[in-house]
Amino acid sequence: MAKLIVNADDFGLSRGVNYGIVDAYLNGILTSTTLMVTMPGLMHAIELSKQHPGLKVGLHLNIALGTPLTEGKSLTDCLGQFIKPNQLPSDHVYDEEEVYRELEAQYEKFVFMMKRKPTHLDSHLFTSDLIDVMNTCARRLANTYQIPLRNNDIPGFKHVRFLQFRTYHASMGLEYFYDHIDDIVTHEYSELMTHPAYMDSFIMSQSSYNLQRLEELDFLTSEKTLKLIKKYKIELISYEDVSI
Repeated sequence: MAKLIVNADDFGLSRGVNYGIVDAYLNGILTSTTLMVTMPGLMHAIELSKQHPGLKVGLHLNIALGTPLTEGKSLTDCLGQFIKPNQLPSDHVYDEEEVYRELEAQYEKFVFMMKRKPTHLDSHLFTSDLIDVMNTCARRLANTYQIPLRNNDIPGFKHVRFLQFRTYHASMGLEYFYDHIDDIVTHEYSELMTHPAYMDSFIMSQSSYNLQRLEELDFLTSEKTLKLIKKYKIELISYEDVSI
């Protein structure tokens, strides 16, 4: 039986994101989410997670938006803010130890706030895939604390095939998923990355990926999607279920 993790990135980014994630969990196929510990919706997300303990929560590592927890100069622009990957100067060089200290600080804050380890790690704006030093540091963190890392094989955990879901046009994501369901079920473990949300002013001003999040929420909670999961006997799991 194929096993599918359906994860929502950006938990804690804003209240609208938080509410969309919880709705996708309660009324759809979402099984887990990853928390941003440096964003304004953090405390709201933590309260919601307490109300819904079945929603599994990992850590969304972030060196791409907002203000860092540490003082690493290579992490920020002249205003002290993280730099988005597509805005990095061509000659920018991250200091590896500064990156690792920041990631570990975010991990420690997660454990302090949530009173437990994250179920898994992933990263904002694909930085652990796009930036070599970020990948090195994220893997180091995952190995040190024995936690799965998205799109990377970590000792002690089964391989999970990574799938991303982006809907830039209405129904595009729906049709992609439906058309590729046969491929999905050929793999024992897969993760589908999603970004469900309800709109609020923070998302509209801070994220270019905004209204598309509503389409993702529709997909995750649609009757057609729920029926397809049942038809193909796909088991919905979380990263807690991938230990060897």
